[in-house]
Amino acid sequence: MKSGSPGAGSAPPQRGEIYLLRIDPTEGSEQAGTRPAVVVSRTSLNRASPVVVVCPLTEAMRVPYRYPCDVEVRAPEGGLKNDSVVLTGQVRAVAKHRLLKRLGELSPDTLRQIERALKTTLDLP
Repeated sequence: MKSGSPGAGSAPPQRGEIYLLRIDPTEGSEQAGTRPAVVVSRTSLNRASPVVVVCPLTEAMRVPYRYPCDVEVRAPEGGLKNDSVVLTGQVRAVAKHRLLKRLGELSPDTLRQIERALKTTLDLP
C-alpha cells in the first residue's frame, strides 16, 4: 500500500487505513489537533467524494473510562507508535486534504470490531 497524503492522481483512502489527520478547528469536547484517524467510509465512496468518514484515535493511556463503542488498537498495528483507542463516538466526515499522511492499515479483525462499535454508536441493527 502506498504512503503519503491522498492527492491528485493518487489512490483514494481505503476503508481501514489510518492517516494522520488535521482536525482543527474544533469546538467543545471534540477531539482536536493532529492525530491518527481510521477511515471507515467505503472505498468506493472515497473515490468519488471530496470527503471521507473517519473515527479519531487517542492514546490509550489518556482514556480512563472506556465506552462500549471504544476499540483498543495495540501498537504497532496500523503504523501506530502508541497503544490507542478508536473513538467511534466521534465519527465525522472530513475533507480529504485534512489527511496528512498514511500511517498504515488495520487488520480485518480490528476493522470488524470498529464496525460493531459503530453499530452501537449509531444504534444500528
